[in-house]
Amino acid sequence: MSTHGQAVACGLRRGRIEFGNSVRAGQDIAYYVIVSLIVLVVLWLNRDSTLPGTDVPVALFMLPGLLALQIVFSGAYGMATQLATEREDGTLLRLKSVPGGMTGYVVGQMLRTTVEIAFSMTILLIPAFFFVPGLTANGLTGWMEAFGFLLLGLLAVLPLGFVIGSVFKSPRMVGGWGMLVMGAIIWVSGIFYPLAQMAGWAQVLGQLTPTYWLGLGVRSALLPESAAAVEIDGSWRTLLTLGVLLLWAVVGFLLAPPLLRRMARRESGSSVAARREKALQRV
Repeated sequence: MSTHGQAVACGLRRGRIEFGNSVRAGQDIAYYVIVSLIVLVVLWLNRDSTLPGTDVPVALFMLPGLLALQIVFSGAYGMATQLATEREDGTLLRLKSVPGGMTGYVVGQMLRTTVEIAFSMTILLIPAFFFVPGLTANGLTGWMEAFGFLLLGLLAVLPLGFVIGSVFKSPRMVGGWGMLVMGAIIWVSGIFYPLAQMAGWAQVLGQLTPTYWLGLGVRSALLPESAAAVEIDGSWRTLLTLGVLLLWAVVGFLLAPPLLRRMARRESGSSVAARREKALQRV
């Protein structure tokens, strides 16, 4: 097997091991369950409400956006935090000296994140099927389309996580700026309220985020055709949705490798020691 093939195999094994460690850790399981419970409570409280002027349940409208937010949060913010943490503790410096180490690391993190998102969505969707009205109305075809959009959205935001993580030097910087950005994204992504009914500036900002387009794509797969009336232009804009998500994916995969290589070149024992010293001074 070539060095590249060995690196990929090691990365896949690393991803499986890290996910296995995660589901055996009580703190991680508690996080998955608590976040899912919060989302389920929000959906439950809106199960009998409908969007103004339509017969579309609010809970059904919200669920695709919440799934999209989960993809973006775990794939971009979560990935960036993990990368910044392992950059600070010297993990990436050690991988730098291993042939194919960075390739294996990227593969492992992508697999771990993908499986974690699938696990979290399973915890959320199984109960949701029992009380969210109309969730199965479009049948298996609708859910296949929804999972297709979710997979495309994941491909669009995973490289973004590597880009953000390679730019910021510590998990605290990612956490500070990242939470501000995530809050803004939630506000303008049309997750809790149709973007078409928000202010014009919010519509412009919302359409600049992958969360809006991912949510729109999943809504087009799961909601009745009549629900498109509350969207911008009164349609699902399916081709444009696919194009925007593909553009995010292509740009991300073009930017991520050179930024990761640049970050790896700058890693040294002295830089890791300096970051550890600075972190200890904050304790």
